[in-house]
Amino acid sequence: MIRFVLLSLACCALANAQDIGQTSTQTKPHPRLIRISSGVLPGFVDHVELPKYPEEALKSETQGSVILKVFLDESGKVVLSTPVEGEPILIAASIDALRRFRFRPYLLGGVPINVESQVGFHFSIKGHGSNATGKVEYVSSIPFREEFRTGVVTDNGVLVLQPRKISGEEPQLPPGLAGRVGSVYLSITIGVDGKVQEVKVIGGDEPFINPVVAAVKQFVYEPQLVDGKPKVATTQASYHFGSQR
Repeated sequence: MIRFVLLSLACCALANAQDIGQTSTQTKPHPRLIRISSGVLPGFVDHVELPKYPEEALKSETQGSVILKVFLDESGKVVLSTPVEGEPILIAASIDALRRFRFRPYLLGGVPINVESQVGFHFSIKGHGSNATGKVEYVSSIPFREEFRTGVVTDNGVLVLQPRKISGEEPQLPPGLAGRVGSVYLSITIGVDGKVQEVKVIGGDEPFINPVVAAVKQFVYEPQLVDGKPKVATTQASYHFGSQR
């Protein structure tokens, strides 16, 4: 069994953003906002209160999904939520519920930062008429939208979007390594065409390194975008096999 974690380093992205009207001797800009995916956001939830199913929506049998764009301040408070899609009556209930959500601050380099992300709720009805009952579920997996690709906005207004893997099979271990415990830590350089330019081994267990590196070299990414232009980027990845304690 394989577990994979890909960490896109914001500091690397910001370093690449330096070449926009700056020299190497200037201080790197600190990001004022980071954009994270809807799948990452639930990990920062401290308190959830799901929307109440509106009585009018039950009577009219209105159901479906609501997606909201949300902005969190440095304390983790929802300061703005704007609808992306959904029925108006369900959107209103969702926005009202978000006022009671509590998030932990998102830390970048140990410093709390503003966050932009998406929140979704799914409203469904069972039964009809006076017997109808409503159910509301939190949606943590929202279909990918390019505008919500993980990234940061720097103090000078430059949007830096992190690389995003779009193809490539995960590493497959040879039969002799089945069930064995091991890890591999890599630094991956991704070119402007999205192809892997270089894979450096930071550390790991020797038997696992070659099959992991061979697989990663075949990955293809959406390249890093700095102010809308593709740039070379470096990310780190760790692969862990077997039971980890």
